[in-house]
Amino acid sequence: MAALPHIVCFFVSTAGKNGDELGADEEQIVQLVYLLYDQNNNKVVDVQQHFVKPQPNELAETVLTEDCKTETGLDEELVKQAPPLDHALEEFDRFLSAKGVHPDHGGRSFCLLTDGQAHLRQCVQHECCKKNISLPSYFYRFYDLRKEFRKFYKTDTVSSIKFMIDYLNLDEDGSVEYGVRQCQEMAKILTRLVNDGHTFGDSEIINERLEGGICTKNEYVSDGLVVRARGLPWQSSDQDIARFFKGLNIAKGGVALCLSPQGRRNGEALIRFESEEHRDLALKRHKHHIGQRYIEVYKASGKDFINVAGGNNSEAQAFLSRGGQTIIRMRGLPFTSTTQQVRSPINTHSLKTPTINVSS
Repeated sequence: MAALPHIVCFFVSTAGKNGDELGADEEQIVQLVYLLYDQNNNKVVDVQQHFVKPQPNELAETVLTEDCKTETGLDEELVKQAPPLDHALEEFDRFLSAKGVHPDHGGRSFCLLTDGQAHLRQCVQHECCKKNISLPSYFYRFYDLRKEFRKFYKTDTVSSIKFMIDYLNLDEDGSVEYGVRQCQEMAKILTRLVNDGHTFGDSEIINERLEGGICTKNEYVSDGLVVRARGLPWQSSDQDIARFFKGLNIAKGGVALCLSPQGRRNGEALIRFESEEHRDLALKRHKHHIGQRYIEVYKASGKDFINVAGGNNSEAQAFLSRGGQTIIRMRGLPFTSTTQQVRSPINTHSLKTPTINVSS
């Protein structure tokens, strides 16, 4: 595989916790830094920093938490005067165009590179979904510097940028700004990786949408892939739950809504992820919000998921294999109901029965 001409080191800070707990406290992005690296010539082309003003929080008098101030040293006044997140992302898009690498403007190929999974999966994707900000396609694939480092140097654990700098015996960057310093040090690690012969292969993929699917009663689901979400609004659909976990890859048909004995949704769901890594990131969204409601997220077993989601209806499987997105259950139908009556725009009055329960 030919090497990508450019890699963009991408880094965000939030108004709350950063480092390994980045995104876990649902605080908003307040700093966005990116560095364009020319892989063919093995050099840094440019680095840009933007402060981001979060949406007002009526319960907080300050913009930045003490955790943020201690970790990043960010200036609260600069953050208060900054543009919102969508403007900062537009600036990033213009930067890519100006440097001739934007794919939509005939630019040369590039891929984002982040320190771990949280910058894109837990912060950018999640927050943009909540704020209805559309992201360009290049935000759905990236390289994880920690994984690339671990794969090439055969290390068991990579815990931080500092770990990688110390491991390679590189000098720390002297930049004053927290995010700029992190990106510059990522570039130093990237330069060493390239010089030592590392090539970037398949990138990480972020699923853009939940795919429909069905599992059978005898299917095996690992305990390390499933969480239980509680406290969901009663009208939440599988797509609403997928939006809550935006940025994390849910398995095909991986949202199972729990029902009460009366067949109504009870505010709980079982969610099956593509990997244990994504399941662990999902657990960090414990007590994040849908609207004004906080959602509890706990570990669950594969058996729990199968008990709710498992089925053996071959007709349902065939329906979903043809691209169908939703299956509904209707109860209380007259024995004489015809296919045409059921298929007509669901008009239960035409079935001449007082109580028809419809659920997905």
